[in-house]
Amino acid sequence: MGTYFFGDVSSGIQTTRWGLGLQYLNKLTAHIAFTADINYIRLVADDDLVVSPGDKLHSNAYVRNLHMRNDVVELGVHGRYEFLPCNDYFAKRKKFNGFATFGVGLLYSNPQAKDSAGYWHNLQPMHTENKSYSSFTAYIPVSLGVQYKISNHFDVEFELGYRFTFTDYLDDAKGTYVDPSTLESKDAKYFSNRSAEATDSYTGKNRDLNYIQNELGYPILTTSDGYSYVSSTAPGQLRGTRFGLDGYFVAMVRVVYIIPRRH
Repeated sequence: MGTYFFGDVSSGIQTTRWGLGLQYLNKLTAHIAFTADINYIRLVADDDLVVSPGDKLHSNAYVRNLHMRNDVVELGVHGRYEFLPCNDYFAKRKKFNGFATFGVGLLYSNPQAKDSAGYWHNLQPMHTENKSYSSFTAYIPVSLGVQYKISNHFDVEFELGYRFTFTDYLDDAKGTYVDPSTLESKDAKYFSNRSAEATDSYTGKNRDLNYIQNELGYPILTTSDGYSYVSSTAPGQLRGTRFGLDGYFVAMVRVVYIIPRRH
């Protein structure tokens, strides 16, 4: 299984990751089946990895310098419509078939970020935008797939789908930067704004702070207690950059074993 995150923090081909899962399918009619599955997948996003200096269109994301990884656990049920019917014994099913699915599910989400020393921290308890959100949310999975019969008891399937979730915090970013003095902890203050850091802590790559200050014209400001940030990320400025809820694509290759029914 491959995953591609679609949210506020930047994603690209470099941030595609993996997943694995199990699915149970029960055939109901010649066209319709019911499925239940459990999946463990990793989502990744990183502003600095995806957006480079000089990309004026996405300069706000480069300045922001947020990243995350999120190990998501899905529990879902789906209705599945198979395009070609199978009215006979399972061994006589079509060599090729296509299908579409639609369902509902519950997922567990745990966005994390890495500090400058390389340690990962859970972001949800920090309330980096002074907002609370749950680790659990519903999602709606939709997909299209193809099925190939390799033997009487085995199929292989390829399925491409999208998860519409009911949260905008899979990447811990949604709203605006807040006054750091109002945050609950030192960690929340640190992880809420990474714009003045000289490196991307996810990859260890150096960032071009001269470009931000001289080319983009955003000076780095430092408060009396040593808190530094780029001027365009001051309290009240947008931290989340995309309208709408978070979601992600999944591409699955599945090996199917068919259990013969006892008569």
